[in-house]
Amino acid sequence: MNLDHKTSDEAAAELSEAVSSEPDVFTYTHYFSKPFTFRGVTHEQLTFDWGALTGNDHMAIETEMLRHGKTLIVPEYTSEFLCGMAVRACTARNDENFRVLNTDAMKAMPMRDFQTICKRARNFLLHAGS
Repeated sequence: MNLDHKTSDEAAAELSEAVSSEPDVFTYTHYFSKPFTFRGVTHEQLTFDWGALTGNDHMAIETEMLRHGKTLIVPEYTSEFLCGMAVRACTARNDENFRVLNTDAMKAMPMRDFQTICKRARNFLLHAGS
């Protein structure tokens, strides 16, 4: 008699628990260690929905880079591209439904916060191909 045999419900519950314990690469909420203020707007946290980005977003980021004389070689390792991704993936909006985050705000962040957000964007790109 095999005591290790699990019902399909038990196996499904274990699988669901394992999947839910894996980090979500599609969304990320960044918590600032110290509130970040840019042009009079203060943020304690920002949420990024990488999964909402589209091919149009990719092309728009690349076009913006080209406009500034930057060449896109490998998006996963290009700070400008990852910064553009973060701006477009940020879910925070003002009262007029405009983005509260732009590239100037990203560049003004403390380096640790900037790097952490870009790292999460990179992780999404790297996992998207697997």
